[in-house]
Amino acid sequence: MPMTVAIIGRPNVGKSTLFNRLAGRKLALVDDTPGVTRDRREAQVRIGELAFRLIDTAGLEDADENSLEGRMRAQTEAAIAEANVCLFMIDARAGVTPVDAHFAGLLRKGGKPVILMANKCEGTAAEAGALEAYSLGLGEPIAFSAEHGLGTSDLYQALQAQMENHSPDEDAPGEEAEHPLRVAVLGRPNAGKSTLLNRMIGQERLLTGPEAGITRDSISIDWQWQDRKITLWDTAGLRRKARVR
Repeated sequence: MPMTVAIIGRPNVGKSTLFNRLAGRKLALVDDTPGVTRDRREAQVRIGELAFRLIDTAGLEDADENSLEGRMRAQTEAAIAEANVCLFMIDARAGVTPVDAHFAGLLRKGGKPVILMANKCEGTAAEAGALEAYSLGLGEPIAFSAEHGLGTSDLYQALQAQMENHSPDEDAPGEEAEHPLRVAVLGRPNAGKSTLLNRMIGQERLLTGPEAGITRDSISIDWQWQDRKITLWDTAGLRRKARVR
């Protein structure tokens, strides 16, 4: 199995921008509004000699478990449990916040290898935030810019060091002979698309709830049924186009 890397951090620190950069494609929605990412998004990534499975996650927030934010957090915690390595990202311009410190503590207790990333490192204002990141107790932070690619070589070296502790990937991206069948589930908002897919794969992989429009983007899931590889796509609800008079 390939190494699994999960991108973790509070809302709006640049996780989806990093995900798109490492994936080499604009797969995840990116916006300045916090909370754009809700479900886990995955991609098979190859950077140089490194091949791994990458997971983008919703921003970590301290919220009631029954709320939408609490269910989003549960999805992120599931990604942490699956991951071999966590990329914990902070906003260097904002410095270390109480939310950063809280979840850094949870990652330390979890015992998974963590690569600390001080994102948005451009400018002198971010230097202090990058230095402040040492206080999280997760080792030396990588000064990084997901938007401009600064620090990519340092991240590569950190991932390479973790890869040495992981078994070789026998099914690396690009080496798979069989192309999976692709199936997309379409329908209006709140019709039960995500619930259907969760039932098919036998786990609460996708965020569900009574709120309309929970799924904001197309999410792919790799699934195997009767020895056939299938890529399932959950989609945002279809809406009628407004009539212009």
